[in-house]
Amino acid sequence: MADDQQQLDGLKERWNEYKDQDDQKKKIIDDLFEYTHGLTRELSDVKSELQDKKLLLGFEREETRKRKEEVQALKNEKARLDFACVVLDGDCMPFKDELVKEGLEGGKRAANLLKNAVLEELKSSLGVSHHLQIHVRVYANIKGQAKTYKEMGIIPEATDKFPDFIRGFNMGDPLFDFIDAGNGKECADVKVKEYFRFCSANIHCRQIIFGGSADNGYARLLGPLAQDDAMRRCVTLLEGPPFAGELNAIKNNFRTVKFEEIFRSGKLENRMTYHYSHPVIPVPFNYASAAARLPFTPEPSSAAQRGSSPPTTSVWRGRVFRNRNGERIDQVLEYSRSDYEKMKPLKLCNNFYLLGTCTWGDKCEHDHKMRLSDREKAALRALARQRPCQSGLRCADSDCLFGHNCPWGNNCDQSRCRFPDDRHGVDTKIVPYFG
Repeated sequence: MADDQQQLDGLKERWNEYKDQDDQKKKIIDDLFEYTHGLTRELSDVKSELQDKKLLLGFEREETRKRKEEVQALKNEKARLDFACVVLDGDCMPFKDELVKEGLEGGKRAANLLKNAVLEELKSSLGVSHHLQIHVRVYANIKGQAKTYKEMGIIPEATDKFPDFIRGFNMGDPLFDFIDAGNGKECADVKVKEYFRFCSANIHCRQIIFGGSADNGYARLLGPLAQDDAMRRCVTLLEGPPFAGELNAIKNNFRTVKFEEIFRSGKLENRMTYHYSHPVIPVPFNYASAAARLPFTPEPSSAAQRGSSPPTTSVWRGRVFRNRNGERIDQVLEYSRSDYEKMKPLKLCNNFYLLGTCTWGDKCEHDHKMRLSDREKAALRALARQRPCQSGLRCADSDCLFGHNCPWGNNCDQSRCRFPDDRHGVDTKIVPYFG
């Protein structure tokens, strides 16, 4: 019996061992099912989230498609309204003489030539479509220009060729405007600058072709843009007459172009009669009383004005002209237009050639080596007088080479003159008084 009990206990012990193992297996299986159940819940959540994201992605894709269509529509609309503008200062960017001579038809032809030239330039340099609108604004002193064209003999005195040219230009294209800026000083400049700023701020303006090459004043407008890459790419400088000094210094920061078949390569300049006056008379203390008391030296005859030889340097030195009001009068000079044009590009020392001495010595950067005739010296003096004297009409320096009166005289319309208003209309009758 003892053996049976022992055997039974052994079986029971083994059963308990197996039972523990079964419990462990059950625990493992229960844990496994619990883990699987958790994964199933997570998978369900992920599937649900994925479905939501798919729906959202589909919605966003549809919205993106719609936005792209809207953006493209806006781009198409913008492209439809895009334009290039040509801004011209007509006073320093004159049209070719042969176009102006043709009057109405010349204006139409100028408009057509300009539009084609601009489109070709934009297509070749920027790849712009020929469908781009071209807006042209020309601001000028029309009355003054018409007068200059007549005085230069380009158009007959008794015709309206220049107004006809402008009408033809305006008729040549609905977006072309040749506008009278008035005859006040800087009138055209102000309008040109403001229209340039308007175009540069307009999102539809793809390119600005700017024509004002002969006016240094535009350097202040363009200078700040020279360091702005985005703006530099939007501006092309149009050259007619050579770039003025300050513009010439910054022109390489921009694209430049010439339309030689449309614009003059030189500025319009009034035709003037150049002659020299009688000997210079020093300044009296009382100009009016001196004029009454002393004999009057008559002004040169018209024959003398036309044919006399120019004075030498010695005649010019040590003397000052004054009128009865004590205002300095510049001695009238005789020189040829060809000599004047010859002197303009030369870097000559005015003091050396006109006064016979140069205080700068070896440090002077201007030329001292040329040999000038008296007529060439007269032309050089006339060129020096283009710069106004800072002392004005009261200047007493007998060696002063600058201008004290506007050199254009009655031909000046003052719209673009660098001389102040008080240097115009000055009484040029010299008081014959020897002090």
